[in-house]
Amino acid sequence: MRRASLAIGARQAGIVLMEATVALGLAVFLALMVMKGFLLAISGNQWTVMQTLTDAYLTRETALSNRVPVADLTTHPSAWPDSALDVPPTMNQTVSLGALPGGSPVVAQLIRFRVNETPLDNSETNVTVWCLHSVLSYSVGEQQYVKSRSTIRTQ
Repeated sequence: MRRASLAIGARQAGIVLMEATVALGLAVFLALMVMKGFLLAISGNQWTVMQTLTDAYLTRETALSNRVPVADLTTHPSAWPDSALDVPPTMNQTVSLGALPGGSPVVAQLIRFRVNETPLDNSETNVTVWCLHSVLSYSVGEQQYVKSRSTIRTQ
């Protein structure tokens, strides 16, 4: 009789161990699903932050291209080199856009150049037209993205 009661006690202990294992597995599965949801939410937030940072930087570029005197544009070296005449035809530099939540810095490549858009038949107005281009290249995860802004200046 004593032997039978020991066998029943061992079975009950085995069932309790099995229930605890299933409960722990379910808790781990639930934790992984919640973590995946948080990561998806954060990645969407990162995209929004990157769009805000790049748009703000290109707004600054547009303001600068409108503010710089035309005389400074046409002299060498210029912040916007002439793509047809200057060597090198573009101005490339690495710029800092800001930081993501968590403190990781965001950097991008800025390329500037200008194109002479003066009409061929310009005898009546004698106006020179320049199109200033600012191109920003940046990465989000594994993907590479490019944004640009153009400004028309006349002299």
